[in-house]
Amino acid sequence: MKKFVFASMTLIYGAALNLSAAEVTYDVVKAMEETGNAKIIITFKDKTNRSKLKRKSSLKEVNRHLKANFKAASREVLDVLETKGKMGAGQVTGQYWAANAVSATVDKKMLSRLSGRDDIAQITLDRVIMFEEPPQVESTVKDDQDWTYGLKKLGVPEVRQSYNLTGDGITVAVLDTGIDAEHPDLAGKVVAWKDWAGDSEEPKDAHGHGTHCAGTIAGGATSGRAIGVAPDAKLVIGRIFGDNGSATLSGILGAMNWVTDPDGDAETNDAPQLVSNSWGGKQGSMESEKSMWNLVKTWRSLNIVPVFAAGNSGPWPKTVGTPGGYPHSYAVGATNGSDKAAYFSSRGPIKWEDVTYTKPDISAPGVGVLSAKPGGGYQKMSGTSMACPHVAGLVALMLQANPSLSVKQVEELLNSSAVDLGKDGLDNTYGHGRADIKTTIDTIKGAKDGQEDKFNSLFTE
Repeated sequence: MKKFVFASMTLIYGAALNLSAAEVTYDVVKAMEETGNAKIIITFKDKTNRSKLKRKSSLKEVNRHLKANFKAASREVLDVLETKGKMGAGQVTGQYWAANAVSATVDKKMLSRLSGRDDIAQITLDRVIMFEEPPQVESTVKDDQDWTYGLKKLGVPEVRQSYNLTGDGITVAVLDTGIDAEHPDLAGKVVAWKDWAGDSEEPKDAHGHGTHCAGTIAGGATSGRAIGVAPDAKLVIGRIFGDNGSATLSGILGAMNWVTDPDGDAETNDAPQLVSNSWGGKQGSMESEKSMWNLVKTWRSLNIVPVFAAGNSGPWPKTVGTPGGYPHSYAVGATNGSDKAAYFSSRGPIKWEDVTYTKPDISAPGVGVLSAKPGGGYQKMSGTSMACPHVAGLVALMLQANPSLSVKQVEELLNSSAVDLGKDGLDNTYGHGRADIKTTIDTIKGAKDGQEDKFNSLFTE
């Protein structure tokens, strides 16, 4: 767990102690001592009660409410940051209304001034975050001639045959290493692109991880074998990891903020219905990031399903990473072709404010998964990164079947229909079990056919 120092800068630089001062992480203090300036993330205290968002009549009203909150919460600090002179220097480098936060570069005087303010909740370092390479796993899993084993295991062929669900009309955001948008199985599916790890105006993927994940979500069957759960879904792609495998916290926040409104026009409805996130830090790395915590909360408030990989730090307990480990994120663990937990799949539990939570939430195939490779080919990869897009694709099918589902309803439907593995009931290895889309869609369609009681009984207030 990251350590915090309260009113730390006031102590370091000799100013008066302010008990309502912002939390400042030690890495910010260290960076300031070493170089005389620091790149920071400033998260503000809310000016509104987020719990009241449920009472808003529409997603547009929620959006306007949160933007107004950010404007009111950040106004004075933004004015201070742009003030040059005796009180220090600061430069705003990014604004993230969905996180109620900004990024900035500041000197010692400015940091000392900011740390004493009572409208700032937290100041953390805008640090480099390295991409976690997928584990190298020898897999003997064989794919069907027509379907990958993951799609068959989840029941996708049956859903396709019974209900003709392909993800049509659903948009999925993928934050990753980018995408080969010209791959035969992905061509024509990217509707929005932005490079947060560089300045490429055209989709690219020098690594392959992002293309592989996108293929599992929305890939076609041009090779004769279906690789994608929801082949007619559209994709919003945010490249957050560069060619050298690095990302910045501000870049990730920027991408997470961007997907809430990719075209920047609040009057158009171009936000994705879900975001697939095959990335995260190890447990203890981002647990106290209030900006990240706020952003995932905002996604839920806007009815965007937050699907995350659980992490590849297993098989030991308490290894589920973050943001997947947040109580309000939906974390996916990895299983193999025999419905056994992958040895590398991170396990729970995880604790927040003295409350212990079971994680992951669910599991899906993540060993030896065949999907798209940049350049038009295919490759097998392993990791909870491969399990995550399987579930993202399933969510796309669910939302096609019933577009009115809320985030909570999506999660509870998946949880209640999962194949229970390991210990009876919810556990810290498989979560609720391995996802089963056929049972899930049967339940959704059953409700539409008059079995409302069965459908509604799944949802709690």
